[in-house]
Amino acid sequence: MEKNNPDEKMKVYEALKWASSFLEEHGYEAAIGEILLRHHTGWSRTRLFSEYQSELSWEVVKLFQADVKESAGGVPVQHITGEESFYGRTFKVTSATLIPRPETEELVEAVLEKLHSLVNMEEGGPVRLVDVGTGSGIIAATLALELEGKAAVSAVDISGEALKVAEANSRRLGAEVHFLKGDLLRPLIEAGGKVRAVVSNPPYIPEGDRYSMKENVVAHEPELALFAGEDGLSVYRKLVKQIPEVLLTPGLIAFEIGHGQGNAVKSLILETFPDARAEVRLDINGKERIVLAEI
Repeated sequence: MEKNNPDEKMKVYEALKWASSFLEEHGYEAAIGEILLRHHTGWSRTRLFSEYQSELSWEVVKLFQADVKESAGGVPVQHITGEESFYGRTFKVTSATLIPRPETEELVEAVLEKLHSLVNMEEGGPVRLVDVGTGSGIIAATLALELEGKAAVSAVDISGEALKVAEANSRRLGAEVHFLKGDLLRPLIEAGGKVRAVVSNPPYIPEGDRYSMKENVVAHEPELALFAGEDGLSVYRKLVKQIPEVLLTPGLIAFEIGHGQGNAVKSLILETFPDARAEVRLDINGKERIVLAEI
């Protein structure tokens, strides 16, 4: 039910029905239509449903249909709206950053749980931690805000464009984060920095998986944030070797991982820290998602 005549009217339910059919026909989730319509109307989800029988302006319909087609063509909906929610907050995202995933919220939860025992290690000062490969800054900003002054958070990324996004998100949300540009922990090592916790959601997708992934991920999200060598473990290997130069003890290592990588990443940590208490945690879908190591 596509409208091309400005004199024709389209109601909210008609717009959503058209979008659902169009998106599903192209292999994408119908829910994208709701996100885009809320984006163009500025309505909450509750209001959207209360307006089901309301007529939309031609301008809204035209922009909405154009964005639905763009999304069905492989452009991530987050790149169209320019934002994604994470841990109850809205973050700006661009093509220079990885789009936040709900699973990463579980990493943040696990870090917050473990950090409580480390908060008092700094002789009354804030516990120092670093987010490696910060991207849009979701982990660093969220931890800084959730710990409310009990943490001194640093964040590192090799991409200058990603850091601009992360810095803008932190400023807008009022999160105090110190940003560093460089490869993994190298900037912190060179500055002589020490931390109680190293947190990272690094690239962990094996190169061979590239060809089985959806177009809206491979073509629109930064390769540096997705792929990590033949087995997906190359960044973990490099990062784990650097950690002894910055980690205070007792300390914490917390990584997001891909399903099936738990034992391999845990073993990498134990090779460097033989006495660590390391564990692999599953996400809400029962997939390996987090490795935690208390040093």
